[in-house]
Amino acid sequence: MTCDQLAVVVDNDRIVDITPAAIEYGITLGVRRREAQKLCADLQVVLNDEELSVRRFSSVIEALESVTPRIEITTGGRCSFPTRGPSRYFGGDQALAQTVVERTVSVLSAMFETDEVPNHIYPKVGVADSRFVAALAATSETSSRIQVVVSGGSAAFLAPFPVDVLVAKESPLSEAHDLVDVFRRLGLKTLGDISSLPNQELVARFGSPGLLAKQLAQGIDSRASLLHSISNVVSEESEIDPPTDHVETAVFVAKAFADRICQQLAAEGLACVRILVEVETEHGEISSRLWRHERRFTPIDITDRVRWQLEGWWKSEMAPTGSLSLVRLVVNETIPDSGCQLGFWGEKTANDERAIRSFTRIQGLLGPDSVTLVQRGGGRRLANIEQKVPFVAANFDPNRVVNLPESTDAPWPGRLPVPLPIAVLTQAKKLEVVDDDGRLVRVSGRGHMERNPAYFKSECLGAHLIIGWGGPWFLDERWWDSAKKIRQARFQFLLDNDTSHLCVIENGQWWLEASYE
Repeated sequence: MTCDQLAVVVDNDRIVDITPAAIEYGITLGVRRREAQKLCADLQVVLNDEELSVRRFSSVIEALESVTPRIEITTGGRCSFPTRGPSRYFGGDQALAQTVVERTVSVLSAMFETDEVPNHIYPKVGVADSRFVAALAATSETSSRIQVVVSGGSAAFLAPFPVDVLVAKESPLSEAHDLVDVFRRLGLKTLGDISSLPNQELVARFGSPGLLAKQLAQGIDSRASLLHSISNVVSEESEIDPPTDHVETAVFVAKAFADRICQQLAAEGLACVRILVEVETEHGEISSRLWRHERRFTPIDITDRVRWQLEGWWKSEMAPTGSLSLVRLVVNETIPDSGCQLGFWGEKTANDERAIRSFTRIQGLLGPDSVTLVQRGGGRRLANIEQKVPFVAANFDPNRVVNLPESTDAPWPGRLPVPLPIAVLTQAKKLEVVDDDGRLVRVSGRGHMERNPAYFKSECLGAHLIIGWGGPWFLDERWWDSAKKIRQARFQFLLDNDTSHLCVIENGQWWLEASYE
């Protein structure tokens, strides 16, 4: 996307990135896609491709590893690291942040082949006592690209922020939209308002999420206080024999490791929030990355990180020269596993998320038209009733209500009754339908049959006896347009081989259009 495009990036139906041109229409981060499209009818919606973002971000991480050896990657475009040691080395927080900006700009300039990095991708750095405050310092709208929150000043810095930041992507309450909505309706507009409330009142009304909201408003990142030191390091590693040049082979090995790690932690009542992924080649080259999850890693999350890391390494300037020979996963930090509230009726489930992730992965490998969804609409013909659209272009909702043909508002006389055919031919096949005497069955201009159908003859299906039939459903569309007018009659035929088909006669010629299950 470019700066002058009216475009947004959408993740889970919410806006996660905006071009400067779209900001002028009043679109803000976190709003729903439908609300953004109301503000700008010409808005271009781009689905968030986290895999692509992380792969492109890998070159930035390589540059920042000269500042500190352990960088935590949260998602594409965002990373963090402890600053105590690097800050002393570079001469303070401000000097450290300036070094980070300069090295990031150098990488982006080479990536986009420009001397001036566009404003909408220019790096921003925040330094604070906790990750949540540092993230807000980096993303807040200020004239400075660098914002350092003095030690002990987090609460004062956060006080004027709106409560909406509690559901930002880097927040532990990123999915608590209902909680923030209640805050707003109660007149609690800012984090300062939340911070001033008594703990007892928050816990009594909102439970632990309410208390967590106050801690965040005071600059206390509860994730740090919940960190659990691992007495016995949880890790898995294995050699790949023989070494392989295929990324998916190493990913398959990592998937088995991820399953075992998560099972072991679950048995101990723990969940992984930070994991070290290391891959070695037969030439001794090593790719090592530290990944952090805002909530908890699942086996699928860990496997995705391994794939992203390998694909980014394989396509970088520092690509390995040897085949992959070893995979190692090391759990770096855990938190108590407090469980996860699953969705109730009408809510997305973990299976839905896995299905969406799989669809997106297939599209990335085979192209945008490799996964399609059926959308139903109005009309009389199959081409109008059911249409296949690319998954990437559809607002996929696994629990959406699908309107059947009869439930549409329009009357649609002559429309096909349910059930609709299962297999629709991409191109109709010629056939013959004759009566008992072998004469071709025809339909008059008024939609009346001249004789009853008895035999069905087709090159693709052969000759069969018709033992049952329904119709005709007469169709006369666009009679005023000589180029687009359609005049045909449709029939359902049940054959002696227990198969049923949808057939059409148009201009005296019979066609096979579709088949039923």
